[in-house]
Amino acid sequence: MKTLSRFSLVAALIAVAGTFSTASMAATATGTANATVLTPIAITAGTALNFGTFVGNTAGTVVVSTAGARSATGGVVLATGAGAAGTFTVTGTGTSTFSVTVPSSFTVSNGTQTMTVVPTPAGATGALVGGTASVPVGGTLTVAAGQVAGAYTGTYMMTVEYN
Repeated sequence: MKTLSRFSLVAALIAVAGTFSTASMAATATGTANATVLTPIAITAGTALNFGTFVGNTAGTVVVSTAGARSATGGVVLATGAGAAGTFTVTGTGTSTFSVTVPSSFTVSNGTQTMTVVPTPAGATGALVGGTASVPVGGTLTVAAGQVAGAYTGTYMMTVEYN
């Protein structure tokens, strides 16, 4: 009988314990998830970076600022006419910020003759205003002593990405 009563007592305890919910030892909450889809960032070239007309008596440089101001160093003499900063237009979402990357240098040529350009964008980053921004690019053109006369052209790429 003792065994039966111990068994009955254990069964009664299990039955009573089963009536308590494990929910009192746990809690549940509902979380939220958010996502923002940005308009793809885009860039288009506008005005060409133009170093203008000059004479290279001896080695030197022609510098065009991001504001379009032109100057010369060394034996380079600027001719009449102005240079111009290059421009790019960036479009995207609202007031997002972006980073700008240009090559460390590129060349312009008139066929077989070349000159090196070191581009200088207005900054490494920018911000869209109403979904658009203009990014000016200046640069320094290195002119060799006895640089062959002619019209020199070249291309370079600017890359932008959202921060």
